Amino acid sequence: MMGFLGRNKWTRWLLGILIALFFFQIAFSENISYYDNPSQSPFYPKEKDPFIAGLLSWFMMGVGQIYVQEYTKGSLFIAADLVDKVSLILLISHIHNKYSSTEDGLISVNWRDINTGTRALIVSYISVHFGLRLFCVIDAYKSAQNYNSRYFPKENNKGFSLDINKDSISLGYSMQFDK
Repeated sequence: MMGFLGRNKWTRWLLGILIALFFFQIAFSENISYYDNPSQSPFYPKEKDPFIAGLLSWFMMGVGQIYVQEYTKGSLFIAADLVDKVSLILLISHIHNKYSSTEDGLISVNWRDINTGTRALIVSYISVHFGLRLFCVIDAYKSAQNYNSRYFPKENNKGFSLDINKDSISLGYSMQFDK
């Protein structure tokens, strides 16, 4: 091994710098005991923002659940998102095959010209799409709240709150003023 280190002076310089940095790190770094302060541990769970979880789920279903570390539920929502995208492609293909009569393939029809079966397909797709997406966002938001209450119990909750009961839905914001 000494023959390898002795061949090139740059290799010796680099190895010397790395050894010096290692010893400086040991000498000048703070001694952090993760047992004294577990929140500084890289393995300690971090608090999840419910708004970000909902926002991620709005852009792609399931990503908010994965952000909150509910991987099975997130995978199921991602699969539902893929099924949703495939059904959109099939709906567009159905409309294109049924109503494209021009040579360039463009569709130019009014809503009144579409038959009732195709209208029902379009309306049902749109309502299921937005219903599923809204359910996914609410679930990600509630999952983040459950995650935070499980790992970070607090006396005073500040921020946005969404409570869904049997008879009502309430949205609120609370904050604490300094004394």
